[in-house]
Amino acid sequence: MTGYSETFRGDVAPWEVDATEHFTVAYYYEKFEAATWRFLRERGVDPAAARTVDALTHYKTELRDRDIFRIETALIEGGDAPLIAHKLFNAETDELCTTMLQQLSGITLSGDTVEWDGDKREERSVPVDGPNWVASQRSVVRPEEADWTGHLALPGHIHRFSTANAFIIAAFGLTPEYMTRERVGLSTFEFQLVFHNRRAVPGTLIDVDSCVAQLGGSSIRLYHRLRDGDTGEDIAGLSQFGVQLNLDARRPKRIADDLRERAEALLATG
Repeated sequence: MTGYSETFRGDVAPWEVDATEHFTVAYYYEKFEAATWRFLRERGVDPAAARTVDALTHYKTELRDRDIFRIETALIEGGDAPLIAHKLFNAETDELCTTMLQQLSGITLSGDTVEWDGDKREERSVPVDGPNWVASQRSVVRPEEADWTGHLALPGHIHRFSTANAFIIAAFGLTPEYMTRERVGLSTFEFQLVFHNRRAVPGTLIDVDSCVAQLGGSSIRLYHRLRDGDTGEDIAGLSQFGVQLNLDARRPKRIADDLRERAEALLATG
């Protein structure tokens, strides 16, 4: 692909598959993090100086157990706040599975750029605090979760958001027992991830609270706020858009009316 360079190759390991029976979102970010590291190193830039400020990810086609894949990366915008793009392909079929736009800070990038031909960012409102929010994850950053800079690595944030997702959907009835019985799951198709100035290090207490931000027929948008458990400072926020998926047909399935009523009670305003 003109302007793109290959930055990662891998396969989906059995332990990287979630209850929806496909590649877990946190592991996408682990691979994208590695792709970014290689991309910057090959351009003579110290990856440890770079920090992700914003990431927009669209999940298009599933990767499942034992699938092989590759990532290609390009510079979209240069300068002191460079924007890079990742495209993840099924290496067997060449099908585009996932795209990610990643805004960086702390470094300067120059050179040839390519025009982004993928999905554009849509404005998603950030819900305000209120009684409809659910305490969805509580933890502490472990030493092994730190990246090369000593801060909580990108996948460590996403693993916590994944746990938060399980708690907020269980709050309106999409529980593990229900999903197993009904053969459904929540499949994400868009992540809008933003990072704030506060960064977590080993020993930082983490609080995640979540709410329902938008509700459709089979679709639902959740919002997760990740904060320092001691100070209350915002560390990261995630807008997560997904659909209830029929696990056998691998197609969206309308959310049951009784669950919808309970989800509506958790809707938070923007």
